[in-house]
Amino acid sequence: MGTVSNIKETERDDDFVMHYVSNGGNATKAALACGVSETSAGTIGHRLKVRLLEDIEEAQKTALKGYSSKALNQIQALAESAVSEKVKLDANKDLLDRAGWKPVDKAHVTQANDWKDASSEELEAELASYHQDWMKKHLSSNNLKLVDVSTAEEVG
Repeated sequence: MGTVSNIKETERDDDFVMHYVSNGGNATKAALACGVSETSAGTIGHRLKVRLLEDIEEAQKTALKGYSSKALNQIQALAESAVSEKVKLDANKDLLDRAGWKPVDKAHVTQANDWKDASSEELEAELASYHQDWMKKHLSSNNLKLVDVSTAEEVG
């Protein structure tokens, strides 16, 4: 008896997935098409949708496979003959993105100097150089002078 109900459940699951994908993603309508009563179709449809999500996504991908060529042709037609300049621009951007000419979303930063193999002395010397350059710019931009406290004379 368990085997028969498992077969019926599997058939119902397959039917639900087919109806869900074909009706545009309405779980209640898919449940009704599988013979679930109107009073429980919303609840059962939701539960089936959650449980069968992977199957639904796979069926949606399969359904879209045959449509991709037609969609590409429609995008090309829009790029060439749309009345709206915005539509033409968006269609051309989409075509360029698909052709591999999508603009970079993130900047790629590379390190100019490789310090991982530098000695402590080299790192300290580089840091001292940066500090000295910063100090000169800071003093100059703020109209300040560096003074030796013990002699009260201007330094460098």
